[in-house]
Amino acid sequence: MFTFEAAFQDEKRSRGIHSALKYHADISEETLLYGPKESSARQEDGSRKPTRKERDEQEVFARPNFSSRRAIFDFNEHFIELSNSGGMARSLALMLLVLATVPGIYLIHSLVGDAFGLLSSTFQPTRDRMIGMGIGLGFLIFSLALFYFFWGAIFAPAFFTSLRARYRFNRTTRTVYVLRPKKYGGNAVLEWGRVQAHVNWVPPSAWTPSQIESDPTAREARSLEGRRMRYLLLYWPPMDANDPERKGEDVIWVGEEGAGESLWQYIRTYMEEGMNSVPRPGVDHWLRKGFSGASEHFEETVMHRSHANDDLAGGGTSTGTYINYAANLPWAPLNSLAERLCYWPTFPEEWNSDCGQKRRESGVGPEEPMRWPAKF
Repeated sequence: MFTFEAAFQDEKRSRGIHSALKYHADISEETLLYGPKESSARQEDGSRKPTRKERDEQEVFARPNFSSRRAIFDFNEHFIELSNSGGMARSLALMLLVLATVPGIYLIHSLVGDAFGLLSSTFQPTRDRMIGMGIGLGFLIFSLALFYFFWGAIFAPAFFTSLRARYRFNRTTRTVYVLRPKKYGGNAVLEWGRVQAHVNWVPPSAWTPSQIESDPTAREARSLEGRRMRYLLLYWPPMDANDPERKGEDVIWVGEEGAGESLWQYIRTYMEEGMNSVPRPGVDHWLRKGFSGASEHFEETVMHRSHANDDLAGGGTSTGTYINYAANLPWAPLNSLAERLCYWPTFPEEWNSDCGQKRRESGVGPEEPMRWPAKF
């Protein structure tokens, strides 16, 4: 889904790029950003020295890893391919869409029948019947209003668009290839050396633009919330700060909630040092290319964390896992259907983002070969 991207583009259209960057993307003078050569464990200028316990905790968290999140499509010596967040919410969005449209369709059918009845000579405009028609019309207007106001924020980012964003971080070409719908920023080819990472980004849902602009307390609260949620945002500033068209500027969200700092370390270390300097993706880190079946989505996306916790505890299937099965089983078919209301994007051949080795466009897990001579 493209929830974050949709909100950013909406803010950009309504209030301008500067507000979108500061309010939604949290790119401002107060934000600590990191370049490709910088570890996110650095000490801020003028800040106190961290305690030994804080250093130990920071070093553990800052190691390159996925923080038990599914984040990666492909891994080889030339590139790693990652995605954006929000895939699990698509089934919920479909349920809301059904709840919004089915009653609306029924009410339209009912009101059309009543409208034709009004034209009939046999229609009896009783008080109860007219009240019923008024209530039905009120519910229809309310349903259409909800559909109108929430389409751009909830439904459009989930349906009739790309299934996911795809980001290829190619260390051979020192380039990041971005594949996403035009209305959420469009495709882009970005230089790795210009990237800046915001490792503690959080959505600004609890704060208004004026609070973020002028209230230090609100900015501090957002910063503290970001350290808990830890989304990863990558920002490319304009190639020329004085360029009114801001050429070269871009923003992407990579990975899921909780993977911000450790995922940045993974990407940065891979791009700077190579595939042998980062852990190989584990079975719980792979994203499926293309569409998922109901059982595939259920096991790979919904239940994998419960299974991982059970394996770690060593006590077999826990009660919590059974409860998770019962609570989430009805959602699996919804997600499979929701995915098929989207399309699977593929990289343009002229980019040569795969360095001459075609990769599959379906399935999950490691893909061979992982090493090959680059072809340009």
